[in-house]
Amino acid sequence: MSAQWQIDGWMPNMDVPTRAAGRKRDPLIEPRVFNAAIRVYARNGWGGFSFEAVARAAGVGKPAIYRRWSNREQLLVAALDVSDFPTARDCGSIRADLLDYASQWVHWYEYPDRALAARRIIYDCEGNLALHALHEQLIVRPRTDAARDITRRAVRRGEIAKGLRSSTIVDLLVGALSTHWEMTSPSGRLRLRRNFPAYAESIVDIILSGVQVVSDSTMLASIASGRSSLDKA
Repeated sequence: MSAQWQIDGWMPNMDVPTRAAGRKRDPLIEPRVFNAAIRVYARNGWGGFSFEAVARAAGVGKPAIYRRWSNREQLLVAALDVSDFPTARDCGSIRADLLDYASQWVHWYEYPDRALAARRIIYDCEGNLALHALHEQLIVRPRTDAARDITRRAVRRGEIAKGLRSSTIVDLLVGALSTHWEMTSPSGRLRLRRNFPAYAESIVDIILSGVQVVSDSTMLASIASGRSSLDKA
């Protein structure tokens, strides 16, 4: 695993039993275990999430899991971390950035177990400090910063005016997509999957229309303030 696990002085036990010389790990085990971990957690919650349950669902032996992860917290957060969890990227413009980010969320919701697991862990973190620390470090902080960079880049490019909170645009986008998905009944989700990309694009354009109005107002106010200062000079 490439993740750095040390958080605020807390370090999980990362000791791994020494393997026999020449023995190679099966590269297919980790993807199977990660998929099984998300599935087991999404369907059974933290109370039903165990190495034994994951090993059974993945079709691997428990020793294979114990050799790779020291505890359930590490396994669950690692599984979410590599599960194509939406991460904002620089695509050259604010609209391109938002469309790319929205498309990742559309893809994310094609796998209900992932979406449910991501929602469950938020509540389970409240009573589990180790889980909370890992989730914050590997999932929440880096992806929140990446998402807020969409607004920061747009300001630097001159696409929008300064003063807009970096969280506002992505909160509107992700909130709209998640609410639309979760408020749709299971029987309606097949149709939603077909329409979701177009819906996501429409939300991006609605948000940008509003942002442009705010930016124009901010710029006009700034110009007016500058003129007022010159008149008084």
